[in-house]
Amino acid sequence: MAQSSKRNRAAKAAPKVVELEVPAGPAESSSWLTRPRAAIVIVLLLALHYALAADSLRRENPTVDEIAHLPAGISYWQKGTFKLYHHNPPLTKLIAALPVLWANPITDELYNLQAWAAERQSVFGEFFAFLNAPRYFEMMTLGRMVMPLFSAFGGVFIYLWSSRLYGRAGGLLSLALWCVCPNVLAHARLITSDAAGAAISLAATYVFWRYLREPSWKWTIIAGIALGIAQLTKFSAVLLYAYWPMLWVMRIVIERDWVGFWRLLLKAAGQGAAVVVLSVLVINVGYGFEGVGKPLGSFEFASESLTRPITSAELTKGRPSSANGLLALAWQHRINKFRGTFLGTIPTPLPSQYLLGFDDQRLETEGIPMRWVKPDAPADERTGYPVYLDGTLRRSGWWYYYLACLVYKVPEGTWLLVALSGAALIAVKRSRAAWFDEFTVLVFPAIVLFAMSFLTDINLGLRYVLPVFPFVFVGVGKVVPWVGSWAGKKRWIGVGFVVLGLGLTTLQTALIHPSYLANFNWISGGPNRGDEHLIDSNLDWGQDLVGLQRWVAKNRPGQAVGFAYFGQINPNIFLLRGEPFAWFLPPAPPGTVVSTSPGEHPGTLGLAEKLRPGLYAVSASFVRGLPFRFYDSGNPVQTVSVAWNATGEQGPAFGYFSTLKPIAKVGYSIFVYELNQADCDRLNPLFAASKTQ
Repeated sequence: MAQSSKRNRAAKAAPKVVELEVPAGPAESSSWLTRPRAAIVIVLLLALHYALAADSLRRENPTVDEIAHLPAGISYWQKGTFKLYHHNPPLTKLIAALPVLWANPITDELYNLQAWAAERQSVFGEFFAFLNAPRYFEMMTLGRMVMPLFSAFGGVFIYLWSSRLYGRAGGLLSLALWCVCPNVLAHARLITSDAAGAAISLAATYVFWRYLREPSWKWTIIAGIALGIAQLTKFSAVLLYAYWPMLWVMRIVIERDWVGFWRLLLKAAGQGAAVVVLSVLVINVGYGFEGVGKPLGSFEFASESLTRPITSAELTKGRPSSANGLLALAWQHRINKFRGTFLGTIPTPLPSQYLLGFDDQRLETEGIPMRWVKPDAPADERTGYPVYLDGTLRRSGWWYYYLACLVYKVPEGTWLLVALSGAALIAVKRSRAAWFDEFTVLVFPAIVLFAMSFLTDINLGLRYVLPVFPFVFVGVGKVVPWVGSWAGKKRWIGVGFVVLGLGLTTLQTALIHPSYLANFNWISGGPNRGDEHLIDSNLDWGQDLVGLQRWVAKNRPGQAVGFAYFGQINPNIFLLRGEPFAWFLPPAPPGTVVSTSPGEHPGTLGLAEKLRPGLYAVSASFVRGLPFRFYDSGNPVQTVSVAWNATGEQGPAFGYFSTLKPIAKVGYSIFVYELNQADCDRLNPLFAASKTQ
């Protein structure tokens, strides 16, 4: 009897594999999809994915976040500390920095800067660019060329998972969607953690799914290592610590595997503990064990999750200062919730920079009470990064922001395939084990969307829900065996829909290449109307500075351009590289611009006094009013920033360009204008008063 129960459980645990012969004609099928040929198709798809990403990254310059990520990664190798830009885990930065280190960048002077001591990663990155200007873009390209390997790695696991569930043809459909998805390609090229985090979270969860189907110590060890690697890639992967136990419970409930439940529970608890311990060990190794064992109460946390309101007695004892204004503000109102408690004396098993980075992320996603900035604000009002959606710019987000991003940026062909997979999910009868497999793939995307929509207040881009994509693409693989089970003409119609969906997605990717960040589907108006819906990393992340320089050199050689740039590469880098690019700052209305270092350069921002006929170029984010730093055309390293006014009384510095029609759009993110005298006469009254610095 006991042996019979074991056999029954083993039968339930075996994953159900559906092999599908691709139809070759109305009355017959071909077995062309053999293992060797499938392997060739896999290699070709991954090679295409890498080639598209590599060609794109060579044509566009690094984005806002990359400017800080790469130099931070270099500092990890050179100084053995992870303090700089601990806002994100270090894995992608460490790997991207390796080929750049072999190119021998100039870095010695960087560690004498106040920016290094004060952990100001953006300024540190700016000086890295300044010191290495003659080779800067080339070195950044070296680091960026590594990044598509992460998404290719994820593609392998997408195929493995989908093919186990739906056969090799289903796996190839899932892989093809991943490889040609413009939103995946947009971030697979960048030295950031978004695409890598999505890929590795999928790979790690696949490993855990294999463990659930074969709960052996082999898969326990692999799952623990994979979970730790995921934590080293993206902080959002912390959701896996909750999701994986949920999957174990779901499997027991859905499959009704109650035989020997308590023994299974005891075994799962032991193996689950081993997974957690191994993951923590991997995290510690990844951070070089820096700060492990530091008492929990000694940290200067700032997020609401890890702090409590500070008392007047604690405030009078003095609080630490920070170059990060958000941290400095939070520390005046909050204090580590574990300080002064028993838990505060416990040594932490995690690296200090991992905990501080996680706290930074929580602070950003939570926002801060508006009363800290404006005492008469409502008690429940919060403020954070300025965010934009459908023509509205504000300091708090929308619960439906990420759903809107998906609606606007996912290609229609992909939506068609997702709809077909939804129909297949409803139409096909499944065993309990097969239903569990479906839930394993589909519940995590729902958790990510729910967490980002309702548990955070940070609306900065589709990249924050990129982990949804690989899981959904795995699920799309079910379309193939479903359509393959149809008969006669109905099968051909189904095959036609599948080909149409994949073809439309591929076409949209081909048309937007190489400007993947600016991808918008046709129904939303396409990339030319993208700024009507979304900006920042959804469209304009500073990636087209080099593109503008090339456009001017080709179309208006030698002509100076009035330029306001949303990015973190100073346009004066072209002067340091000996490349032609004459530019100046357009004028700004009084009260919209303040200097970031007024004591150093009082009263000199380099802004033009008024508009004159000629050529102007403005980043889409600035046209739409997003406040951000921009650069002084008269100083290679001096920066200034646009002042933000919550009531909109002063307005954006360069929003007046929205009343003009651009003559060109460079990469869809930088709008180029040709102003005549009539345009200038109409707009110059905006600048009649003296400039406010």
